Parts: sequence; C-alpha cells; structure tokens
Amino acid sequence: MTRTPEITLREFTPADGEAILTAFNRIFAEVQEGFSPRSLAEWRWRFVDNPAGGRASLALDEQGRVLAQYAGLGVRLLLEGEEVLISQSVDSFCDPAVRGGLARAGLFVQAGRPYAERHGFDGEGEDRLMYGLPVPGAWRVGRDQLQYSMLSPLWRLEGEAVALAGLEADTDVCVEVGDRVPDGVDALFEHAAAGQPALVIKDRGHLGWRYDARPEGEYLWLRALRNQELVGWMVLAAGAVEGRQALWIMDSLVVQGDDGARRALMAAAGRQARDQGLDTLACVATDACHEWDALQQLGLRVVHSGYSFAGRSYVPRRPVAWWAEHISLALGDTDLL
Repeated sequence: MTRTPEITLREFTPADGEAILTAFNRIFAEVQEGFSPRSLAEWRWRFVDNPAGGRASLALDEQGRVLAQYAGLGVRLLLEGEEVLISQSVDSFCDPAVRGGLARAGLFVQAGRPYAERHGFDGEGEDRLMYGLPVPGAWRVGRDQLQYSMLSPLWRLEGEAVALAGLEADTDVCVEVGDRVPDGVDALFEHAAAGQPALVIKDRGHLGWRYDARPEGEYLWLRALRNQELVGWMVLAAGAVEGRQALWIMDSLVVQGDDGARRALMAAAGRQARDQGLDTLACVATDACHEWDALQQLGLRVVHSGYSFAGRSYVPRRPVAWWAEHISLALGDTDLL
C-alpha cells in the first residue's frame, strides 16, 4: 500500500528564495510562453525589500521542495486619512504534477486559506483588501473556494505618439527627464491625497522601491515644474502588455484640476515614445480612475483589455463594490511591467 506523502504548510522566510524560485521558474516555463526565469535579486526585491512587506504561504513535500505557493506584495494605502495595508496577489502556483492526486487535491487552496487567515483582517498591520489579476483557472478556484469577487475591469487607454507629442503645453510648466524619484514627491502626494477616500501611497519610500531599486526594471521619470516647484510626475516604460508594444505610463500624479501640468507631461511622454520609435503611448485604468475625461480629452481612446481585477475585502463596512468605486489602480500597481 502506497503511503500518502506528508505535506507541510507554512509561511515563507527570506531563506526560502532559492527553493521557491526552483519551483516557480520550472512551472511558469511550462505554462507561460516567452517566460524569462526570475533571478534571486528580483525575488528579494519583491518579497524581502518591499517596504510594505512580502507574504507567502508555502506547501512543501517531505524533502522540502515547494509544491505550491500563495503569495502577495504589500501595498500601503491611505484609507480615509489613515495609513493601512492592502496587498496585490502575485506569483501563486501549484505544481501540475500534484494537482490531480486525491491526497493533494486542492493544494493551491490549502496554501491560500492559511494565507488569507494570516494576512487578511480589518486591523493594524493586516491587509484590508487583497487584489490581483488572476488567470481564468485561478479565478474560478478563488471565486468558488477563496471568496474572490470581481473588483474592476482593467481598461487600456492609448493614443498616437506623434499626435500627443504635438499637444500645446502651458509655457509656465517645464518638463524634465530623469532617472530617479524627483524631489518634492511627498509634498505633492500629500496635496493630491486631500479628500480622497482611498489612495495608494505614492511617496518617496514606495516610488524608490517600485521603480528605482528594481533589479530587472528600466523606467524613465518625467517631472513637471512650475516656478521650480514639482507639480506633477510620470513614470514610463517601453514594453508589451497583452502583446501590445507601446511606451507605457506606469504611474503619474498631478493634483486634480491642474490640467496644465497633465497636458505638459502627456506631451513630453508622446515625444519620448516618438523618439524611441514607438507609435503608441498607453496606460491602464480601473473604473475608479479620476482622470477618465481628462485623458480622453488629451487624445487617448479607451480599449477593453483582457484583464480584470479580482479582490476580497476584509473590512465589513467596505465590501468589494465599495473598493471598486473608490480605489484607482495604475499599471505600476500591478506586476505586468
């Protein structure tokens, strides 16, 4: 009689990086076309160096090999004036070789449930919301067994680089190109956050980690100045999302109503795309985007992407429908690029 192997479920530690990557790189190479193996430096950037913390629940066999992982990246959020945590679910997997066995059926769920119990709670230091972009199979399992709900479609907005480069900008706004977080981002975020019910915190700590410190990322900064004061910024990256090659707006911030700064940044981004030989400038947005009208007035058109955000709320008075109405997520709030 064959003995049923023992499965251990536990939280990850920084020392687990190589074991996780051995399984992650092998499994994703089998299912994802064009997959590039992840380095240990990239893994540590995500799960160890993240100022909001990394989380992962692992399922291991008796030899310590990782069979399944349910993981997420912490995100700091300003929720009605209070700094709290939410998380983006990423990099979850289950070894195809153990999905079908009866003793191991639901191993993905077995890893996911303790993850949710450990990290999802309406309290200090816990995740008030978990969100992600699940593939169809993970969505079905999450909906049926892990209480996922649909949060928002992910919309794509795109425009012709040459046309955007020709936008006339206010002469009192100067846009400069840089390679790192500009000075003044904290004060600008504080100004922009006033009165917002839910806003991902885009301060120097977050931006420096997300863009400047990423080992496998190449990003370009634009900073908009008026009288030498920072009035807006934008982060750009060339690449493909859903097979669409473009210069992508990863993230940007302008105080609501400052159309001059927004227009100047968009024109500068169009010039960057044109100069890089790219026909398209694009970004993504959720239903709660505050700049829908402004972006379309500047010449971007809305296209439905193939992605949708799923989520689970841990705040009783804030169901997923509330988050869908109030939280705006950018491309930089995903790990797509």
